[in-house]
Amino acid sequence: MASSSSYGPERFVEYRGRLYRALSDDGAPMITLCVDEGEPAPEGLGPDPRGRSGCHPVDPRSVTSWYSSSWTFRWKGELFSSGGVRNGRINGYYQGAKGAAFADAYLVRTGAIEYEGTFPLEDVTDLTETRYDLLARWKADHPE
Repeated sequence: MASSSSYGPERFVEYRGRLYRALSDDGAPMITLCVDEGEPAPEGLGPDPRGRSGCHPVDPRSVTSWYSSSWTFRWKGELFSSGGVRNGRINGYYQGAKGAAFADAYLVRTGAIEYEGTFPLEDVTDLTETRYDLLARWKADHPE
């Protein structure tokens, strides 16, 4: 079963009491949900017509929730948006207020004013999830 434990930006859909990862199919008439390798296909859903292994289209009217999830955290008191966790380390994109002096001292420059870093998960604080309700947006765009 999918979970938000990766602490990175993802989409999720709840179908028949189970939470699954959802692909970003903006504008598509169906939501594409995906099961983890070795998990059974959700009852009542066929395979993805595009051939994506482990994925199944589901009508938004048939789901309990559908949302995007993003995470932020603090390291050395500064704010980062999370790119996800791998091998016990969290990747983050600097959003803090101390600016270039802090960023140049601790982070890697990835663009003109963009910086990122990777830190031991146990060294971060204020790990916070923000959810955006995609199902509510879809219902507003598709009144019955």
